[in-house]
Amino acid sequence: MKELDKEWKTTSRLVLGGEVGELEDFREWLIELNNPRFVKKSSVSGKETVFSSSEYQEGSKFLTMDEISSNQRLDPLDINDIKDIDSILNAVRERVSYCGNVILGNSKFIEKSSNITNSFYVYDSVKISDCKNIACSQYLRLCENIFGTNEGGESEYCIRCCILFKNSRSFELWKSTNCSDCYYSFGLDGCKDCIFSFNLQGKNHVIGNLALPKDKYLDIKKKLLGEMREQLIKNKKLPSLVELVSTTEPDYGEVATHVPEYHDDLAADREAVDAAFTKTSELLFSRPLSGRMDDYDGWLRSHNIVPYSVKSVLSKRTVQLSQWPGLSQLPKNRIVTVEEARAISRLAITPEQVERISLANVPEFVGKIAYFPPEERTGTNSNLIECQWGSSAANCYRSVICVYSKNCGYCSWPRSSENCFGCGIVFDSNFSMKCYDSVKLSRCFELDSCSSCTDVYFAHNCENVRDSMFCFNAKNLKNAIGNMQLQPDQYKKLKSAVQNQLWDELESKKDLDLSVFSMGVVK
Repeated sequence: MKELDKEWKTTSRLVLGGEVGELEDFREWLIELNNPRFVKKSSVSGKETVFSSSEYQEGSKFLTMDEISSNQRLDPLDINDIKDIDSILNAVRERVSYCGNVILGNSKFIEKSSNITNSFYVYDSVKISDCKNIACSQYLRLCENIFGTNEGGESEYCIRCCILFKNSRSFELWKSTNCSDCYYSFGLDGCKDCIFSFNLQGKNHVIGNLALPKDKYLDIKKKLLGEMREQLIKNKKLPSLVELVSTTEPDYGEVATHVPEYHDDLAADREAVDAAFTKTSELLFSRPLSGRMDDYDGWLRSHNIVPYSVKSVLSKRTVQLSQWPGLSQLPKNRIVTVEEARAISRLAITPEQVERISLANVPEFVGKIAYFPPEERTGTNSNLIECQWGSSAANCYRSVICVYSKNCGYCSWPRSSENCFGCGIVFDSNFSMKCYDSVKLSRCFELDSCSSCTDVYFAHNCENVRDSMFCFNAKNLKNAIGNMQLQPDQYKKLKSAVQNQLWDELESKKDLDLSVFSMGVVK
């Protein structure tokens, strides 16, 4: 913590123009943009255990990663007592523990964190990979000196930012790429030295979307940073960008004239995605589920973040929003399409307003430019239906972020994946359903925090496991149930029974009572 406090002060000097106090004094404010932390006591030692997911149900057992080996001495299962899902659960439920405080690879100096890989000096954070000097943050990769930030890649020296890529020295910068020295702004790309600005591309020395001479900009920046430091020292917090702009009601009059002319959208091909869903269900259950994907809407949404439709406040065109961190906070009375945001970005506050601008009066000045497009498209995309973000993706449906993926539906974030349905964050995976925070899965069902698994059903924290069911905190298993390996013919018989039972329940109820998050509940 001492090293992190030193880096916090270095970052404060670079970003805010001076130090504002000790890191721990700002913890409650810094963590506001994160998901609520899920912290439990270890069932083995009583240690505080941090998890990157809050979906685990009450009545389950928990342990830390360094306690796994001491918890793995298991008595053999009586194969004669195992015939279906209920009997399997009766046999393995007492053995199931969910693992937190997960620290992987070459990582050191980690506190109160989980799902940390190849990182150093990380405090009170989750899902951090290849990073250094991180506190009160989540979903970061290849970052350094980041504090209170939700989701970012290849960025450095940022405080209280949200959804960043290749950004540096910024504060309260949201959904922006390739930017530096930006404050209280949203939707910037390739910009430098911007304050209170929205939806700009390639701009420098801008306040309220108004370009200024460099010396004028620097004078006003110095004044505003002084106000920020003063409030931070006094109150240990500042309002977020969304809180600032939400204090005044929008006036749509002037911006309504900037709504662009729309052309008819390409017809959506739902059949292609439904066909992929049917094919995937057949691979998982040995026979296809009947009907369309939407028939299973409630089940596919469970334990997951899926977009929902809202209307642009200007054109009433449908826009996709979601509970994804950093996007769920956007004010609904300022939601617009990407095209509308680009058109509105030509508006700016007046030179007279720039002269008078301060933290106290900024909401009344920026109201006419503060609009938020929650959607994004980059690269070449095709047939993205009710998806929020797409990057070189095709044939995806009701998913939040689709990156280099195709034939996915009801997913939060499939990346380099195909034929995944009802999944959370899954990378490099295919033909899987209801899997979460996992990589390199093939033909898997109800997996959480797993990697390099094939033909696995109901598993938590497993690596390189194949042809297995109801396994947890294990590596290199095959033909296993409850971490105990069976003869191939025994396993095949039980797998068939489980597949039939899953298919029957889904076919009749369009829902499934059991999930990977409930299989450890001790009754």
